[in-house]
Amino acid sequence: MSINASLVKRTLTNSFYGLTAVLALSLAACAGPQALATTAHAQAPSADHYGVEALNGYQVSLFASGTKDYFNPDAVEVSDGHVFIDYQNKTAKDGTDNKTSTIVEYTMDGKVLKKFSAPGHSDGMRVNPVTKQLWVTSNEDGNPKFETIDPVKGTVTPYTFSPTPHGGGYDDVYFLNGSAFIAASNPTLDKNGVNVFPAVDKIQLDKGKVVLTPILMGNAQATDITAGATTTKVTLNEIDPDSLSTDHKGNLVLINQAGSEIVYIGHPGTAQQAVSRLTVGTQLDDTVWPNDTDGRLLVVDGPANHTYWVRGHFKAGSIYTETPSDSGVAGVLATVDKSTGILSPVAIGFTSPTGMIFVPDHDQNNNN
Repeated sequence: MSINASLVKRTLTNSFYGLTAVLALSLAACAGPQALATTAHAQAPSADHYGVEALNGYQVSLFASGTKDYFNPDAVEVSDGHVFIDYQNKTAKDGTDNKTSTIVEYTMDGKVLKKFSAPGHSDGMRVNPVTKQLWVTSNEDGNPKFETIDPVKGTVTPYTFSPTPHGGGYDDVYFLNGSAFIAASNPTLDKNGVNVFPAVDKIQLDKGKVVLTPILMGNAQATDITAGATTTKVTLNEIDPDSLSTDHKGNLVLINQAGSEIVYIGHPGTAQQAVSRLTVGTQLDDTVWPNDTDGRLLVVDGPANHTYWVRGHFKAGSIYTETPSDSGVAGVLATVDKSTGILSPVAIGFTSPTGMIFVPDHDQNNNN
């Protein structure tokens, strides 16, 4: 059967209040937030005075905070020992206010190196693994914009979209198996509340233009892999295509945020493409599958204006997710049971976590 929101909310709420009570009674006795014991981060401040509490042996420390000049962080990326965070500032999600976002480049210990401007409301940001350029999307609700940033040369190159078939904008970008993919966000739904437009496209850049090829329709057929599901084949309804990632099996993964589901796309964009979905009981944002046991998560808490390191005991194939402020259970970093979709909290007290990536220790030690 599908896991409903009330079940997940009850599970997480009980965990939240029970563990919060223990922390309040004896914070020093639990595995609460503390500075990480690596050379580069030995002096990193703990996160407890920001209201974030780690559970079950995890540790949280502050990586960086926004300023009055750049604030409201969203996406985060790491490349060649540098961290990139996009700050949306105060911008309209459809770009109608003609304001700009700010991309900040940091060292791994939080020192600011460079700043770049992005048009509109920056939301999706990934590093091209071949060129090392940043691919940045803006205005996920409409009037989308796109640009590449070369952090070494400092060059910014804009590209233009054709009119969007789904009426909205574009959100996250992800590189997989030599191709790039993009989520088509904020779709216009038909009279039955169904998204009949592309939900995920393959994206290519050509002569100043963004070229898109649909690979997943919003109402595509999929296999329901939720434990206890009464049907095997289901018709998707991707009402809120949001973030993209990949799992430990090499599938492209789409988070249907308002639809409260994880959609797996095997062999995306090929004749062998296979789609399945796992339902969860609350809205999710960025979701990652750690590919190493030794590493940390970088977690962005946008409204709080902070980005954190989270250290823990990672296992191959485990799923980590975060719940935004409009979720049934908001402000939680959690693991996801890959069979039932039930969430188990890892850290609590976030305002609205958005961006998140896993950084293996060998990448963290590359401070070029």
